[in-house]
Amino acid sequence: LHSCQEFLIWLISHQLLKELGLFYGPPGNTKSERFACWSFWGTLVGTWSSAFFLVLDWDRPWQAWPIPCVAGSLFGFTVGFIAFLLSPFKGPPCISLLQQSLDSVDHSQDHLLDRCLAFLSTYSWVYSFKWTELFSCPELDPVSTCPKEWVEALSDCEIAELQKFVVGGSVPTSWPESLKSFAEQCVTLTQELIESATFSPPATSVAPQAPSQGILCLNAPARHLFYQCRPDELAGIAPRKVKPKKNHEIEIMSAFLCDLLQNSMLLSNSPLGGSSKDVSNTKVTFQTAPFEGPHDSQGYLSVKLPTSASVLVDLGSGLGHLPRRVLQRIGTTLPGTLIVAVESNPVLHAKALQLESKKPHSERRLIQLFAHVEKGEFGQFKEKLVAALEERWKQQENVEEKLRQIDYLLCGLHCCGDLSEAALQIFHVDPCAHAIVLVGCCYHKITTQTDDIRENIEREQAFTFPLSSQLRAAFHRFSDAGTTVAEKSLKATVALRLACQWSPQQWSQWSPREVYEHRIRVFIRSLLEVHLNPSHAPGTNITLLKRVARYPINCSLPSSACLTSVRQPLPELTTHWHTLKSVAASVAGEEPTDTTVIDTAELTRLAYTKADVWHLLPGLTALQQLVQPLIEALILVDRLWSLESAPDVQFATLVRLFNPKLSPRCMGIVAVKKTSDTLRPL
Repeated sequence: LHSCQEFLIWLISHQLLKELGLFYGPPGNTKSERFACWSFWGTLVGTWSSAFFLVLDWDRPWQAWPIPCVAGSLFGFTVGFIAFLLSPFKGPPCISLLQQSLDSVDHSQDHLLDRCLAFLSTYSWVYSFKWTELFSCPELDPVSTCPKEWVEALSDCEIAELQKFVVGGSVPTSWPESLKSFAEQCVTLTQELIESATFSPPATSVAPQAPSQGILCLNAPARHLFYQCRPDELAGIAPRKVKPKKNHEIEIMSAFLCDLLQNSMLLSNSPLGGSSKDVSNTKVTFQTAPFEGPHDSQGYLSVKLPTSASVLVDLGSGLGHLPRRVLQRIGTTLPGTLIVAVESNPVLHAKALQLESKKPHSERRLIQLFAHVEKGEFGQFKEKLVAALEERWKQQENVEEKLRQIDYLLCGLHCCGDLSEAALQIFHVDPCAHAIVLVGCCYHKITTQTDDIRENIEREQAFTFPLSSQLRAAFHRFSDAGTTVAEKSLKATVALRLACQWSPQQWSQWSPREVYEHRIRVFIRSLLEVHLNPSHAPGTNITLLKRVARYPINCSLPSSACLTSVRQPLPELTTHWHTLKSVAASVAGEEPTDTTVIDTAELTRLAYTKADVWHLLPGLTALQQLVQPLIEALILVDRLWSLESAPDVQFATLVRLFNPKLSPRCMGIVAVKKTSDTLRPL
C-alpha cells in the first residue's frame, strides 16, 4: 500500500513539474526565474528527504511525517535561497562548476532568435510572396495584408523619401508610428544578430614580423568588424576584362588572406564611431553603413591567429585572378606557400590553365585543379587535392611526410549556393582545413531542410540550412508552440532570393527612371502570370510566358522630371499588349487573330483592376529592402554559429570586407582552428 502511495505521489509530482516546465533544464536567465527554480528545487528535495524520518514510526506515518515534512521544506528552501544568492559569483570550486553547468546554454542567443522569428512571423507577408505571382496567389497578397495607414503613406510620397527610409534616413513626420517602428525593429534585430557573431580576435602589442596588408576595426554604430585594406602600388592595375566590382573584391580579399597566412594583421585600438561626437542619429546595419575609409587610430595591436597553413585552397576560382593576386602580395615572404585554384567549370578551367602556362615553370606556385566540390562528397575532393599536391612535390624529398602534415587555408569568394555549405562542411570534417574565409552568395540555390530529410539532418547525416543547433532549436520551439510561419517562409526560395539581391544602399542610388522601369516590368510580368498561367492553362503557355515576359517594354515613359513621385498614373500598355500578341502568334506559327492566346482587351481590363497594387509597388520594394539585411544576417549568423561547433576552433567571427554599394554580399565568415603555438586571447 505504501509503495502504491509513493508511486502515485511521484507520478503526480512528475506531471506537475512537467506542466510547469521545471522538470527539464537549468534555471532561467532572469533573477526571478533563477530564484523560483532554486527555491522550488530546494523545497522539493528538502520535503522528500524528510521522508527518511518515517522509519521512526512506520506504522503511523501520518503522525510521524508532518513535522519533519515542514522542517525539511523550510530547510530545503533556505539552502535553495543561499544557492540563488551565490550563483552569480565565481567563488568556491563547487559553485563555479555548478555555474558552468547551468550556463552551458547561451540563453541570450535563444532569446534573440525567438525575437527575430516572432518578428519575421508577424511580417512574413512582406517577404514571402513572389513578384511574378503578385496577382495570381491571393493567400499571399501583400496589398490586402499591408496595414491601411501604411498603404496611404507608401503610396503617396516621393521616391527619394523611400530611398532615405531604407538606409535609415529621416522620414516624413506624418508617417504612422507603426511603420517607423517596423523599420526600427528591422535595424535593431539585424544589428543584434551581427553583434552576436562578431568577436575581437586575440591580439598583442608585439609587432608582426611581416608587413601588414590591412587593419581590423570595429564599426561601433553598426556593431560589426570591418577590414580596411592598406593602399598598394599594384591596386590600381586591374587584370584585363575584370570589372571594377570584381577588382574591388579581389584587392581586399587577397590582402585579408595574406594577413592570415603571414599572421600580420593589425587590430585598431579605437572603434570607428566610438566617441559620442562621431555617432549620428542614423541607425545603420552592415548593409547600410557607409564603407569605411582611411581610419585614424591612436594605436594598433597585432592580431595573433597563427596558422600552420602552407597551402591556400580557393574554391570556385574561375580564371584564377584572386590566387594570382595573393601570390603577388606575399611575394618572397612565404616562399613555400602553394595555392590550389579549384574550378568545376571546364571552360573556365581551360582558360585558367592557358593563363598559367605563360609563366616559367620554376615560378609556378599556382595549381589549377578541376574538381566538383559537393556536400557529402568530401572524400573525393580530398583525394584529388592530395594527388595534385603529390604531383607538384614529386621531385622533392619527404613527400609522404609533407602530405601527412599538410594544413591549408580554405577560401571562397562568392561561392554560389551549396558550394558555400560544402566549404563549411569541409572545414568541419577535415582536420587539415586549418582556417576558412568564406563570402557566400546565391542563397536561393542552397538545399534547404524539408520534411523528408528532417530526420537525417537531426542525425547530422545532412548538412543544410539551418546549419546551427541554435537556429534549429528555435525553429523547433516555434513548431512546438504551433507556428511554423517563419520556418516555412525563411526556407522558401523567395525569401532566400531576397537575402541575396541588391543591397539597400544600391537601391537607394537608383534614379527615379530606374525605379519606374523596375516597377513597370514587375507589373507587366504579374499581369501576364494571371493571364497566361491559370491553373487550367496548357503547358505551351509556360513556354510562351517565358518568351513574352522578357520582351522589351513597348510603351511611352513619362519624363524624368515627372517620375520623382510614387503616385503615377497607370501606364498605357495597349501597344505593348499588341506587340506581345504578335510575338505569341509568331511562336505558334500563325497570324495574330482574336483567338490568339494573348487577349489585349482582357489584359487592359485586368491592369485597371490592379491600380492599387501599381501605386504600392515602390513601397513594397522599400519594405523588402528593410527586411533584406535581417534575413541575410540570420543566414550569416547561422553559418558562423555552426563553425563555432567545429572541432578545435579557436576563433570565429563575421567581418565586413567589401563596400555594399559595389558588392552587396559584403560579409566574410572567418574561422581559425587551434595550433600548438596558439596564444590565449589577452
